[in-house]
Amino acid sequence: MAKGRAGQFARLALPCLLLVLAALPAQAQVYIPPPDDLVEELPVLPPDVDPVLPAPAPPPPSAPNTMSAEEAKAEARSTGAALRGAYQGLTQEAGAAGQVPGYQESYPGQTQYYTNPEALQTDGAVAGWNSEAYRTANSTTRPTVNVTRSDLARATAIEADPDAYLEGMSADGSTGDCVPLPPGSGTANTAEWTCHVGSQVVEQPRTCTNSLTVAEWNDMLYQYACVIAPRFDGCTALAGNGQCRRTATYPVPDYNLTIDYYDCDTAVSDPNAYLIAALPKPPPADAFAVVSNAYRCNAEGITDALTFDPVTGMPLQYVTGLQQCGTIASDTTCTRTSPAAAGLAERVLCKTWDFIGDPFGGGGYLTCIEPAAPEEVYLCSSNVAGMTAESAVSKWFTQAWTDSACSIDPASCTLSTETCTAPGEARIIGGVAVTRPCWERTRTYLCQSVVGGGNDCGALETQAGCSLAREVCLDDPPSADGSCAVSERVYSCPIPGTSEEPAQYICGGDVYCVNGDCEAVEREASDEFKDSVVALNALGQANAEFDEAALTLFRGTRESCSHKVFGLSNCCSGKGVPLLTPWLCSSAEKLLDEKDDAGLCHKVGTYCSSSFLGICVTKKDVYCCFQSKISRILQEQGRPQIGKPWGKPKTETCEGFSIFEFQQLDLSVMDFSEVYADFMEAAKLPDEAAALVQIQQKIADYYAAHKP
Repeated sequence: MAKGRAGQFARLALPCLLLVLAALPAQAQVYIPPPDDLVEELPVLPPDVDPVLPAPAPPPPSAPNTMSAEEAKAEARSTGAALRGAYQGLTQEAGAAGQVPGYQESYPGQTQYYTNPEALQTDGAVAGWNSEAYRTANSTTRPTVNVTRSDLARATAIEADPDAYLEGMSADGSTGDCVPLPPGSGTANTAEWTCHVGSQVVEQPRTCTNSLTVAEWNDMLYQYACVIAPRFDGCTALAGNGQCRRTATYPVPDYNLTIDYYDCDTAVSDPNAYLIAALPKPPPADAFAVVSNAYRCNAEGITDALTFDPVTGMPLQYVTGLQQCGTIASDTTCTRTSPAAAGLAERVLCKTWDFIGDPFGGGGYLTCIEPAAPEEVYLCSSNVAGMTAESAVSKWFTQAWTDSACSIDPASCTLSTETCTAPGEARIIGGVAVTRPCWERTRTYLCQSVVGGGNDCGALETQAGCSLAREVCLDDPPSADGSCAVSERVYSCPIPGTSEEPAQYICGGDVYCVNGDCEAVEREASDEFKDSVVALNALGQANAEFDEAALTLFRGTRESCSHKVFGLSNCCSGKGVPLLTPWLCSSAEKLLDEKDDAGLCHKVGTYCSSSFLGICVTKKDVYCCFQSKISRILQEQGRPQIGKPWGKPKTETCEGFSIFEFQQLDLSVMDFSEVYADFMEAAKLPDEAAALVQIQQKIADYYAAHKP
């Protein structure tokens, strides 16, 4: 660290060397090259009129015959301060450009090199040889100054023991030769919060249940023929039936007759209509076919048995080849049903029977003494291995959802959820087991209605430090009579946890030395340094953000966020305020919030993005976001200068400045205080520079204590 601090002081010797060089005879004038030529054709520059120089400062009073070193230094500082004040604004005077040596009032002729760049090297060598400044700088006989080590004796002494000169100074401005910088605005301590008053749209849930109706498709097509004679019309019943359509007509000239053919959806009962054929109609496109196999089985292990009348007990039939149920009950394609539903005859099996009476006398009979368990009947949509179907049916069915008594207005209600309350059941329809994924569903709708008197501004109205900034009507389109159904109120409120920006300081870091006697240069704090840094950065941004395709500068991107009016969902928190409902916001809206907090976005305004019956439901905040704070500030403060307002929030496209528009901007009147904090590191003293300030003071203390 000692060597580092000493190295800092060693760099203080540079101003001393410059003063020594300045004392030598001048060999040539300093040549400042003219400004670079521009690509586009530009208007003629203003003439280089000599600025009106301020009156020179009065001469200092005559020095007394005897003057101490301290008195001479004080007089020099006084004279320098007066001259600095007199000439400080010289560069801002009209025609100041004409005072620059070598400056040309018109654009130079270097445009010839656009098409012949190879000539640059040759012409440059010739110009350099003809330039006195170039010859002086490259002369091998120019005077030089040899600095011996003895000339740096005091610097080497401090380098050897720097800690002896580092006491009593502070880089925070509390002690030492430091003065505070003018405060900048820095990060804002307030943010804008919004609320709403007026009519609001409320949502209420409504539930309706729908059921699936499945019907067997068994429609028939009836084909008829009828005869028409001169005094007999046998087609009257068919022609007057709305369910019938004439398909063909055949005249019979030999008998002076005409035969017409009709297709009818229903049977026609008329003696003059002759039925030709009855055909099943083809099913509609949304119909579905179901194959149903009916199986009988028993769980008693019986393979043959008598059937009997359960009332009288009399035997009816001896049956064989009975099947066991086995695994048919667990088959997912099978549904257990009753014989009647499956279209089979009902029967009761007898497991054990006996003969009652005298078998030889002819008066006896058989009776069941042990009935078997009832048979099981299954309807299956596929063939079951190892089982024989007693019947096989294939039928077509149609289906349709029927609404309940609940009426839903599609204009004001939107479907929210749908739940199946009767899934995957198999129902017997027309003797066939029909399985559908869902037989009944419950739908929940959110239905909107308008109510008046909405106001969610209570918290902001009573919060300390909040003040109403403005009020915006959200009606779109606006009312013809000037009334407003829904208004947005914008309040300016302090951001919790924020504090004022700490004071910044600039410290005198320059030292000049003459004959080994060093003096610190005193500086006054001003905005000039910060404004210069910001202006240079603005020019750098102009180069970085130049759009070669559109020939524009500082173009922004349009971004927006949504906010439900009178609702919880809010993705537009505002600068410095965290998102209230981040889980409801898109990734683009979250990124916009980060950009806005970083000071990269300008809020264009708010517009209603969705409404119900003319009442705004959802609004959108529109922003123009830029690549840097300076770009945003240039847009915000430059547009009023050239009369280029922001567009309406619904249509703003965040255009950049054209080259001509940018040339008209006056950056000197713009307020860049918001970005001063970003460039403050250039004015702050790092640790090493703080040691430099301490060394300066120690030098002055040293000379004060060792005066001859």
